[in-house]
Amino acid sequence: MKSAWRCWLFVGVFLFAACSSSGGDEQSTDTKVTDESGQTDVVGDATLDVEDDQVNPDASGDVTDDTEDVEVGPQERYFTFMGMGGVSMGASAFTFHVGNPGYIDFIGAYGGYINYYYLQGYMRTAMFAGFCDMDTILAHLNEINDPDSGALKCGPVGPRFPWEFAVDFNHWHFDNSGGTWDRDFYWEALEGMSTAFGNLINYNPDNPYLPAGVPLEWLAPGDTTERCANAYHVGKPYNYNAEYNPEGEYDLITFCDGEEPIGFAQEDPRYWELAGVVDPTYTHKRPTHLLLAVDYNGNGLRDFHEPVIVNTMERFEDVGADGCADANEDGDGGCTAEGATGDPNGDNFEYMDNPMGTEGNIVYDEGEPYNDYGLDGVADTDDYGEGDGEFSSNPNMNNLIERSAVYWIDHAPVEEINAVDIFMDGGIRDALHACTSTWQIAQHLAARVGNTRFYRDYTMFEDSLYPAMEHGLLTDYPVDYTPESIGKNWMVAYGNPDATESEIWKGDGKHVGTGDDVYNRSASMFMTPLDRWPNVDKEPVISSDKGAIVNSSFYSPGTQNRWAYSIATPPGYSDPAFQDEAYPVFIFLPGHGVMADSAIAAGLVFNKFMELGMIGKFMLAVPEGQCCRIHVPTGKRYCACRRNNIDNSKYFCVDPDCTGPDSECAEIQIPRDETDQECNGGNFFANQRTNKYGDTSASEYMHFEDILLEMIAHIRETYRVPEAGWFEVK
Repeated sequence: MKSAWRCWLFVGVFLFAACSSSGGDEQSTDTKVTDESGQTDVVGDATLDVEDDQVNPDASGDVTDDTEDVEVGPQERYFTFMGMGGVSMGASAFTFHVGNPGYIDFIGAYGGYINYYYLQGYMRTAMFAGFCDMDTILAHLNEINDPDSGALKCGPVGPRFPWEFAVDFNHWHFDNSGGTWDRDFYWEALEGMSTAFGNLINYNPDNPYLPAGVPLEWLAPGDTTERCANAYHVGKPYNYNAEYNPEGEYDLITFCDGEEPIGFAQEDPRYWELAGVVDPTYTHKRPTHLLLAVDYNGNGLRDFHEPVIVNTMERFEDVGADGCADANEDGDGGCTAEGATGDPNGDNFEYMDNPMGTEGNIVYDEGEPYNDYGLDGVADTDDYGEGDGEFSSNPNMNNLIERSAVYWIDHAPVEEINAVDIFMDGGIRDALHACTSTWQIAQHLAARVGNTRFYRDYTMFEDSLYPAMEHGLLTDYPVDYTPESIGKNWMVAYGNPDATESEIWKGDGKHVGTGDDVYNRSASMFMTPLDRWPNVDKEPVISSDKGAIVNSSFYSPGTQNRWAYSIATPPGYSDPAFQDEAYPVFIFLPGHGVMADSAIAAGLVFNKFMELGMIGKFMLAVPEGQCCRIHVPTGKRYCACRRNNIDNSKYFCVDPDCTGPDSECAEIQIPRDETDQECNGGNFFANQRTNKYGDTSASEYMHFEDILLEMIAHIRETYRVPEAGWFEVK
């Protein structure tokens, strides 16, 4: 019986979690990357073993050696009986909590890109970097479009930290676990983040999306052929850059990029070597909206070795908050020494051994020397931040960082942090470097409040969440998810560092993971709250009501439209015998490009376990994670649409002007080929700055963070949820 139900749950959870990452094939390949010279390096697969590093779990699983897990008696805790989590884009549950503390009891942030400190450094020093210096490029202009030029080969960059891949602008890491991570997909994700939060790379005071100097008309919808064939040129005062155009001598240009056709099947290693690489012989047809390139040879095209401009922040010396490099450190936190050796002040950033170090952490820390020349790094250009007497960085990124998990952990009152339980994971071969960035969040959490534990995988190792000696599923074992057992907060780095090529191909340590990973990730996300909410009903259910999936909508003032969601009710919910029972709710945020009714797929499978009394009863709710659709012929905006399995050529949308219950709203059929989405697939559950055409007026009705607040209120009004209050817990 147990084996049969395990198979049912595996199938449902696999659909649930795999869809949460933009769909696509789960298969992947190994992490061997061959560069242009033919040399093969293994990257992304951190060689360190968790148990070998001093910062990693001690016997209690705590990351620090100055905090302890103290046995305490019963305490009171306020519970809302709402949890929230998600995978990939859905990890934005953490960002939602930072801006709206007090609404949820548990945060599940799995495989997400929510460490914006890390993101800023990664874009600045790796993803948009790897070019030779300006003098070297100018000395070899005749080779500027030759990928095989030895003189101009200055990338890839890294890996810099554990679990990273070596990349540069011309060589992004391809994968197809949880999506097709080619250049097109990366651009869509980056542009989606920029409609949500503003351009994170180059600041434009006139438009939050476009680089400075580019007119809004350049983004107009329509055929892109003309835009790609005839670049828009940007001159002074917008073209300065300390590294690549300090005199403003060269124009910056718009350019096109994206995934060109590759003449190999994905099973061929050559496909994986080429899929993320720019092909300078291909005529690209996809405009990039966020970056400009330096046109050194004046041909109006971005040639292979011409750099892209990253004016993210004022230039600084990454010597640490003490203000001096190791050679001047005196060992007492000062800078009076000369020629010192080692790290006298103990401030060198070490990812595992000294994660709170500030020297060499690729982040500006107060106290570090900087040039007050503005974001372009060039004096006397009068750009943003120049001469203001303080360190300046892109305001769009500043706003995002202040909503980031790390900033909240470092600055929020301890009581606010302790009011939620946080569980996170990341794959050691994730194309997004989710393990690298999320591990850092957990390190800050451990340093601030303690009782944060770090685990190597879910079941494989002695220091796994469940320390089985072999692969296994969490429901095979009597896992205790209470804080005393596994830590109040925890982080899992899943994936086997010694996986075979076959196991890696099947997804080991990747964005979605293997079948076992998918199962364990989903099981842990929901079972942890069920072991921690008070008074959860775990009794078997005898009822003709097996639970139901409801696809519905509500009117959202934040979007001035209907908003779609799906919810799975537990067995017995509609049975009069259980009409006085109330159930906690876990809100699952879907991944980039995933619709709510697709992500709810596993709801009824969990109900089987509830019916048998194997897990506690709860409601699973999923909001729509996409932006709205515009019916191009009429200009009408529709935010609650579903695909139809019978007629896939149409969307079936709820009347956007209906303010009553979903059952009273008309359904309108719209041809799919007559629609245009207002952003690139995913809304990041953020109140958007613009739509994908740079229209700032769209920010008045693209309030996708607000819809989560509205959804929480709607669920409380519509379904039976326990009243929030204080409860005794151990």
